[in-house]
Amino acid sequence: MWGIFTITKGLSLISNEKMSSLMNRFAGNLIKSIFVGIVITTILQSSSMVTVITVTMANAGLLDIKSASGIIMGSNIGSTIAVQLYAFNLFKLAPFMVLIGSVFSFQKCSTKLKITGNATLGFGLVFYGLKIMELSLSSFKDTGMQFLNTNLSNTFRGIFVGIVLALILQSSNPAIAVLQVLVSSRLISLNHALPIIYGLNIGTCSEAFILSFASNKEGKKIAYFNILLNIWGTLLFLPFTQLFARLLEALSPFNLSRQVANAHTLFNLFSVIAILPFMKIILKALDKFIKK
Repeated sequence: MWGIFTITKGLSLISNEKMSSLMNRFAGNLIKSIFVGIVITTILQSSSMVTVITVTMANAGLLDIKSASGIIMGSNIGSTIAVQLYAFNLFKLAPFMVLIGSVFSFQKCSTKLKITGNATLGFGLVFYGLKIMELSLSSFKDTGMQFLNTNLSNTFRGIFVGIVLALILQSSNPAIAVLQVLVSSRLISLNHALPIIYGLNIGTCSEAFILSFASNKEGKKIAYFNILLNIWGTLLFLPFTQLFARLLEALSPFNLSRQVANAHTLFNLFSVIAILPFMKIILKALDKFIKK
């Protein structure tokens, strides 16, 4: 968690003004806006931050509803890239990343070097922390597996746990990283981890939802679209959770951590693909039902 916080803190040195300018400049149509959302979230490593910026810009009339919704969809996909990196076994490189990152992070000569240093330090801490967590959990394998799988056997309970975790952490990435360790250590099954991933995606909408209370009609539409997108994805995947788990196992049969990362990525990717044909209907409905 410290590593992920360090990454986000370092990348937050990139000003919101620059991000807003980039959004405004390149967000012209829906597909282009999705791409912009992916790029900016990959840079900032925070879909919540991108969502808040997007709602704020829509609220100020700087983004139309189509561009803003595209950025939101791209942001959901972009937030999965860091989790893919966590699935690599880079524990041996972690000490060097921490050392180099610390040197760059504490220098005061260059902001670019400081951003690079924070990101490198953060990833080093994450890889080191994941390995330590995996080693420490091995002693709880038998009792822990029985306890967790029993308590998370109910799908809706898993979704609820995911929502609560996202509300507490205000980010899905730390919880996904922990899930990667739990599944890799075989403390919980992939089938039980998937509903938690669905819930995490819904829970990350909380900041935008809270912001919507102080927003005008356009800001509210974007905030509600963000919630709708993740609920849509959950309803889409829920009946096929077992099949989804088998697909993930087939894609990465020897890397359990990668299975969790792929679940997060494919959930967000296919949620976006599946909602695209209905965008006109959804945007018209939001315009009709949100009066002010």
